[in-house]
Amino acid sequence: MKKYGFTALLASLFVALVVVVLYLFISSNDIDVIAPQSLEEDSDVNLSAYQQDENLWQKQFIKVSTRDYSPATQRYSMSFSVDKSALVPKSKYYQLIVDKHDIYSLFCLKQTLNSFSVKYNLTQIDNNAEIFLDTDNKTLLAQIQTELKKYNINTTIKEIWL
Repeated sequence: MKKYGFTALLASLFVALVVVVLYLFISSNDIDVIAPQSLEEDSDVNLSAYQQDENLWQKQFIKVSTRDYSPATQRYSMSFSVDKSALVPKSKYYQLIVDKHDIYSLFCLKQTLNSFSVKYNLTQIDNNAEIFLDTDNKTLLAQIQTELKKYNINTTIKEIWL
């Protein structure tokens, strides 16, 4: 029962809306020109004056006195957070390029790097692994290379600025 009452209410509101729109459409065809209200609320300007001079409202708008308004605030400030990442000096890292990318080689590589206590970043893209070492000690890098040769892993070191 509630369902039918709700649909009846919606239908009656829709019919009322259609009737109002039709009435406004029919009544708007009867009036040729609608007279706007004056800015200084002068009610003695009639419709015939608007029909005689098309620029009358513009002339009345020019005659309106300007008022001295003051802004709500006296001071305006803006703050920006500037991205300074381009100004930061780049850091030197070393990339360890490995010739083997199987599971055993990566296991030996991780164990070796962990035994030397070197900070590293190991990223695997498809079947290739990229290893970035965070150290400036070239003797340590040479020791890592010799240790990896024990496991038959050949490496090269490339200097990278990030």
